[in-house]
Amino acid sequence: MPTPTKTPKGFVLCEFNSPLDNQPCVAILTLESDNRKTGNMCQVWIMLRDINPVEAIETGADYSICGNCIHRKNNVTKKRSCYVNVGQSPNSIWKAYHRGAYPDAVDNIIAVRRMLKGRSIRWGAYGDPALIPFPIFETINDLAVTHTGYTHQWKEKFAGIYKKYFQASCDGFNDYLDATAHGWKTFSVLPVGVTDKTFGKICPATVERSQAQCLTCKLCDGAKQNIFVEAHGSGKKHVQLV
Repeated sequence: MPTPTKTPKGFVLCEFNSPLDNQPCVAILTLESDNRKTGNMCQVWIMLRDINPVEAIETGADYSICGNCIHRKNNVTKKRSCYVNVGQSPNSIWKAYHRGAYPDAVDNIIAVRRMLKGRSIRWGAYGDPALIPFPIFETINDLAVTHTGYTHQWKEKFAGIYKKYFQASCDGFNDYLDATAHGWKTFSVLPVGVTDKTFGKICPATVERSQAQCLTCKLCDGAKQNIFVEAHGSGKKHVQLV
C-alpha cells in the first residue's frame, strides 16, 4: 500500500486472531484525542474485525477483546461498569475502518515514524492491548517517547510478555496481591468514595483540581508505580470490590 497522499487520522496496526477464542480482531491507532484526562495522546483501539462494538456487547462477543473482565455487561443483571461508551468513539472508528479510512501501519511505517515522533501512546483506549501480537506492539511503541497500558489478561500466559509495559488491571485486594506477587505493577479500580493507599498512589489525573494528565504523568507504563483510581464513567455506580 503506498504512502497516503494526505495525513490520515489513524492507521491499522494489525488484524489478528484473539488468543482468547481465535476470533478475528483489529487494532487501530488514532493520532489525536481531546480526552481531558489523558491529554492529546495517540490511542489504540482493539475491536472485533467483523462485529460492530455495540452489537458485540449486546451479544457477548466482546469476550474476544475483553476476556473475563468483570466490567463487561452482565448477562443476568444487564449492568455494565466499563467506563467506555462504545456507541461513541469505538463505533465511529470501527465504521471508519470499514470505509477504508485507515491505511496499514506496516506498509506506511515511514509515515507512522514521522507522526509518532515525540508522541505518547495510550494502549487500550478500548479493548485489551495484551491481545495484540507483541512484535507489532514493540515496533510501534519504540517509535513513541512514552506510553500507558492496562490489561485484565495478566493471569493469562500469553500476556506475560507485557509485564514490563502494562499495568495489571485489578478489581480487589486479592487481585492486587496476586498481580504484585507475580511481578506486575497494578492499576486498581475502586468503588466511588473508596480511597485506599494500600493499592499504591491515587491516579494524579483524577485528583480534584489537579492539572495532571496521562500525557505528562507517565506512571502507568508497567514499570514505575502501583496506581488506583475511583470508578468513573457512566457505569461507575456498578463497580464493587471483589
